[in-house]
Amino acid sequence: MGELKSAWEIAQEKANRLGKLSAEEKEQQERQRYRQIGQVLAQKWLDSSQQLDMTAELNKHGEKEREIIKQAVIEHLIEAIEFTTTQGINSVKRVIEAISSLGPELQPKAEEISQLVQEYEDAEQKIRQELESDYRETLHQLRISGTAVDAINIEADPQWQLARQGLVEAFTPRLNDLKQALISSP
Repeated sequence: MGELKSAWEIAQEKANRLGKLSAEEKEQQERQRYRQIGQVLAQKWLDSSQQLDMTAELNKHGEKEREIIKQAVIEHLIEAIEFTTTQGINSVKRVIEAISSLGPELQPKAEEISQLVQEYEDAEQKIRQELESDYRETLHQLRISGTAVDAINIEADPQWQLARQGLVEAFTPRLNDLKQALISSP
């Protein structure tokens, strides 16, 4: 009968048959590890109500690793930039500030994104005011007034949803171009 081997010995034999990792494979694993660190840092920043000092976090690593982590942070933060509700827009502004703080080379593109977000907000506010005005006029014609119409909730109105969807569709291609340019920044 053959000799019994432990699971560890069998695994070790298989590993030996596979051979050692090449230098390229080791480097790829390291890059992946640092990218994960960057993603975790970005998510930590997004989840935190307090400002995380991203520069200090990056400075805990060597120069080569810092660049990999920084790129992963930027990519993860960029995913969080999208046209959403007013509360979401405030979050987007925080993300843009975080990206700007990661380096002076990122500030011009981050500023362009910030301007686009402001342009979107202005267009959304204009549509909101027009719809609210139309509703107030309709209610006035029906002789409905007073505190019952002080706060009109247009969020649930299909007309508002269609208008907002049209805005998002109009602004998203420009936003995607800017996001791509930001990722490609040196």
